[in-house]
Amino acid sequence: MPWRSLEMAMFTVLAQPAGVVFARDEPVRAAPATVTELDRITVTAQHREENVQRIALAVSVVDGQALQRRQANDISRLQALVPSVTFSAGNELRNNAIRIRGVGTDVFSTGVEPSIATVVDGVVMQRPGAAFSDLLDVERVEVLRGPQGTLFGKNASAGVIHVITRAPDFERQSGAASVLLGQDHEHRVEGAVSGPLGDQLAYRLAAFQRGRDGDVRNLRDGRVLNDQRARGVRGKLQWRSQDQRSDVTLSADFGRLDADCCALPLIQASTVPGAVPTGTAVDRDNDQVNNDVPPFVRQENVGAAVTARIALGRHALTSITGWRRFDNDSDVDLDDTQARLVTRNFNVESSRTFTQELRLASPTDTAFDYLLGAYYFDGAVQNTLDRRGLNLGATTGIALDGTVVPRVPGDQAVLAGWSDVDSRNAALFGQANWRPREQLTLTAGLRLLDERQRLRFVRPLDARFNGADRPATLPAFGPVSGRYRDSASIGRLSASYAFTPVITGYLGWGTGYKGEGLAATLGLTAAQFAQLPAPAETSELVEAGLKSTLFDNTLMLNLTGFRTRIDDYQAQTYSAASGLFVLTSAGGVAIDGVELEFVARPHAWFSVNGGVTWLDARFDDVPNGPCYTGQSAAQGCLPIGDGGATVQDLDGKPFMNAPRWRAVLGARLDAPLTGTMDVFVQADCRWQDAVVFDISQNPRLTQRAYGIADLSAGLIFADGRLELGMHVQNVADTRYAANVMPVSTAGGANAYAQQLPADFRRRAGISLRMNF
Repeated sequence: MPWRSLEMAMFTVLAQPAGVVFARDEPVRAAPATVTELDRITVTAQHREENVQRIALAVSVVDGQALQRRQANDISRLQALVPSVTFSAGNELRNNAIRIRGVGTDVFSTGVEPSIATVVDGVVMQRPGAAFSDLLDVERVEVLRGPQGTLFGKNASAGVIHVITRAPDFERQSGAASVLLGQDHEHRVEGAVSGPLGDQLAYRLAAFQRGRDGDVRNLRDGRVLNDQRARGVRGKLQWRSQDQRSDVTLSADFGRLDADCCALPLIQASTVPGAVPTGTAVDRDNDQVNNDVPPFVRQENVGAAVTARIALGRHALTSITGWRRFDNDSDVDLDDTQARLVTRNFNVESSRTFTQELRLASPTDTAFDYLLGAYYFDGAVQNTLDRRGLNLGATTGIALDGTVVPRVPGDQAVLAGWSDVDSRNAALFGQANWRPREQLTLTAGLRLLDERQRLRFVRPLDARFNGADRPATLPAFGPVSGRYRDSASIGRLSASYAFTPVITGYLGWGTGYKGEGLAATLGLTAAQFAQLPAPAETSELVEAGLKSTLFDNTLMLNLTGFRTRIDDYQAQTYSAASGLFVLTSAGGVAIDGVELEFVARPHAWFSVNGGVTWLDARFDDVPNGPCYTGQSAAQGCLPIGDGGATVQDLDGKPFMNAPRWRAVLGARLDAPLTGTMDVFVQADCRWQDAVVFDISQNPRLTQRAYGIADLSAGLIFADGRLELGMHVQNVADTRYAANVMPVSTAGGANAYAQQLPADFRRRAGISLRMNF
């Protein structure tokens, strides 16, 4: 059946009235009509197994089956399930960023770490690109909202994405397999096997392979770009003692991604006279480019870890030793035109990390318990760039085939260089709980850290993209080397009180820290180097929450209010003069918000879950913010003093990609159809308010409010061991952008492009899942 016919047939079926629908994440036969209780949710957000409804933390939990059912291949899809999570796509895949409560890091420099720590089985992912590898064989994802630096390290100043993968099965040989087929030749094949290798040894092995065609057509050669092909494997071998109080797990994983990415459709072409006509539509619905440089990305993400949990009497000692490597090679059409202006922008990033964590945990059945730990991080990131070509102003004409005629015969500029950032972080941390009464828990935590960084940089040649007869766009600089050291203390205090066995309230205070920022991009100048490092980004949180499990455990309802203040927020702004992004300390950020989350099961066959987040996120006391290109004095861009640099007052202006309102809702029906077959229908939707993507408040770099709805339905056989389903993503075919950004001035100033999300248009598919 043609894909278009398949899509319309599925849409017709799924659009039929389905009564009450909801989200139930377990592929099992419908329960008897008398069983409606919600399952207890256990998390390890504080390095212990705890009931999420009894701890003084704001935590959202998504299990692995929920991710699989929603075709969530990486953490960017969490925005469809958690109302406080948003996502910003970069101009390259390695520059993607996740945000929690509006806060994240959109800085390209390899000398700046993310504000959101991504942790997989206890090991921190150093680079943002590594965090967006495929989610494979996941048990659950815990989203810890707000600063988590006390227990999770130096770069958790705004939150943590904690991914826990499935453990080996000591009881029996088991496995699972799934196949997904969809439009645009989308496919994903995934499988896992596990079982014992004796009384004290077990294994688990999982692998996947996926691919899909792109969503952007290049008119120059007819190719479809932004396609992806990925594969990966994860293995675990676990030994446990006969009394099951001690275990050692050896794990290793490998992932590879190949993509023709990223092609960025223009929403506004250059307004400079003489700029090359795009030959494409130029608007928010544009999904075409007309580029001469075919983009590509090659990524490899490899890691290994040894996790040991040793019983020491009634105490438990945990050791996590991790090693990771992440490599990214890429090229993009930097001028985003069919003209052969910038003909090469080959970028190589390579990172290596070693981490070691030790934790000693006391028993928890007394009035006082504690956890003590030590942490060591050793990481290095190298980045090289080879950019070649000319800006529009260095040419006298452009032929129909895109060939440029330089103003200086034979002219071609080169921007080449290399940077290396080494980071070492050592910390001691601890957290203690005291229960003076059975209902009251008082918690205090502290982390002391010492951080040392070294930057080495060289740009050996003058870059003359405006022509060999003009001053250098970027003069040669280096080699130079700088060493930086900082120390910090991160604290947490909280009190929780169980008003009843099913209602708990808490009040908390905490601080966060993200290390000093180093401008390690190839646009680094001597003046910028002299001003390094950018100050460390620090945060402070005051939070109050009420967690309840009501109506005989059929409704889980949580309400959280918070106040976050960030100092020296690390951001970047676009420099039209150099066509590069520049690291800047944006100053203060103030965020106030309220979150409501719920899960309800009014009937054994029905369930519904969702949440709403309200944010008031704004810049705070930033009188000298950057202006956007073309901003006039009437629009607030004014000089400092007499003839100084132009700035604008950002005080009270909206923070980047932080929607004021955001909501998600999921509903699922699981009901018996015959004695051996069940039917399921699932609906998921999300809506968010308008956002601005750039610190300068450029009105062209915005996204209007939008909503997305997904539908799926299917049949379950053999007591849950076989499931056949079909799905439609973005049912209403709503067009939106995952980011909007300025395009290099090589092709002319004032051009803007958008990064398209995977569900930019309606997509349909079918899936088959088996458990054995």
